[in-house]
Amino acid sequence: MAAIHLRIHLGTHIRLDRLDIPTLAVVECLAAALLYAVSSVLQQRAAREQPPDLSLRPGLLLALVRSPWWMLGMLADIGGFALQFLALRIAALALVTPLLVVGLVFSVVGAAWAEHRRANRREWNAACLVVAGLVLFLLVAQPGPGHPKASATGWWLLAIISTAAAGGCVLFAGDSPRRRALLLGTGTGIIYGVTMAITEHTGHLLDRGIIHALSSWSPYVLVVASITGLLINQSAFQAGDLRWSLPAITVVEPLVAIAIGQVLFGEFISTTPLALVGEFTGLACVTAGVVRLTADRTNVRFPEPERLS
Repeated sequence: MAAIHLRIHLGTHIRLDRLDIPTLAVVECLAAALLYAVSSVLQQRAAREQPPDLSLRPGLLLALVRSPWWMLGMLADIGGFALQFLALRIAALALVTPLLVVGLVFSVVGAAWAEHRRANRREWNAACLVVAGLVLFLLVAQPGPGHPKASATGWWLLAIISTAAAGGCVLFAGDSPRRRALLLGTGTGIIYGVTMAITEHTGHLLDRGIIHALSSWSPYVLVVASITGLLINQSAFQAGDLRWSLPAITVVEPLVAIAIGQVLFGEFISTTPLALVGEFTGLACVTAGVVRLTADRTNVRFPEPERLS
């Protein structure tokens, strides 16, 4: 009996050790998700007020910096990125990026609060579906950290593939508000997924000092990728309602980041047949929940910017 108890204890210890979920990283991710949710709502409100001819042009960002709401959203965005950066230094992409999806749940609650109402049953059911899918994915996948030291060939292939994919989304976005928001949102998700990987790589370079990090290519590519992603993101927000662009961003970003973590960084995810079924089921639940959460969303109504002063 004692032997059986010891075997169960050891098995549980090995499972939990492999799961490797740092509590601090979870807290940082959830806080980042909350800030990203606030940022998305505020920035989308400001972007929709800009003329369509500024789409995908630097002038759009120059116009947006004059909006108090957009700048407030940008501060939330920076705070979210800082927390995400800290989480990636101690946790895997396969853990951090799915947890950020919780931001969409926060946005629904926040939107209901801003509209002076309670979230309805459909919204709560969809939110529970997202959370259940995340829990299932994390428990089955057992994500563990890897070594973000991909080869030069790997980084070049990633750059070519991601640029082609995101560029295709921009090229074929068209003029239809729904299609444009969806494809630009998908392109944003691709770039943000790559940005997450570069962020993790840069964070680990800092372990050897800031001079070592600045002597690498990654901080500079990170800045360029972030600005490019921001421009496409704001253009997606400008094109139409959040219900068209936000699901694409929310779903594509973690999928891209998880794939990079597996291929380039060698992060651990359980790949047994049963685990793969659970992982795909979990991600499918997350996707369905995200789509349902945003299916009936309209622009959140806020007081006019002048009332901030």
